[in-house]
Amino acid sequence: MEFERHNKLGAFSHVSSCGYEIGSRHPFRPSQVEQLVAALQIAPQTADHLLGGRGSVYRTHLDGVGPIMVKHYRRGGLLANFITRYYLRTTKTRGQIEFEQMERARNLGCGAPEPVAYASCGRFFYRAWLVTREVERSQTMAQLSRASSDRAAVAITALCHHTNILIKNNIMHADFHPGNVLVDEDDQVYLIDFDKTGIYRGGQKKLADKYRRRWCRSVQKHGLPQMLCTLMQAGVSGHRESKG
Repeated sequence: MEFERHNKLGAFSHVSSCGYEIGSRHPFRPSQVEQLVAALQIAPQTADHLLGGRGSVYRTHLDGVGPIMVKHYRRGGLLANFITRYYLRTTKTRGQIEFEQMERARNLGCGAPEPVAYASCGRFFYRAWLVTREVERSQTMAQLSRASSDRAAVAITALCHHTNILIKNNIMHADFHPGNVLVDEDDQVYLIDFDKTGIYRGGQKKLADKYRRRWCRSVQKHGLPQMLCTLMQAGVSGHRESKG
């Protein structure tokens, strides 16, 4: 297997192997790179849970890290009928952008899985992947709300805290719904799918409104317990807007 270690670019360590570019905050051993390249070539699994989105993920194990999730980026909308997995390379890949968004959220104190690496394949048009630590023994908020209303109520309180952190920092999660919230067996809450997350310029009160509306719209659309909406409405509020 061809293996080449590049110099660090900024704070990232980049490795090139078998046509794949892999970036991480920490350098990988050659054996770990081999594992990652093999994982990138495996077809993603279909989502088997409510609100699972496109379900383009694969579960595996990485030596020295543990259980990981490999996310395959796929296009949505009408363009997906013609181009399913390729993107035009400009500056950063979608994997790196989401990696950095997750890091930022975690550094602010918002619960999110730990990003491990991002990868791409292709020079001008590329395919992309994101690798994160798996949140073990977890279920989505949608699943939990139907299995245990008491635990879901506790988890919603924690989720509102994380959401208010994002609002305070003007961060808009682009796909905020109960299927993108994981709750582990210790009732720790993790937001996932930070793809296309960005800075919101319309003010924090409006941003809080958007979070509440998106959440409640999803709850109602999928027939989930109404308390998910009620508690979100009560727990998420716009912060005082900055002056000047």
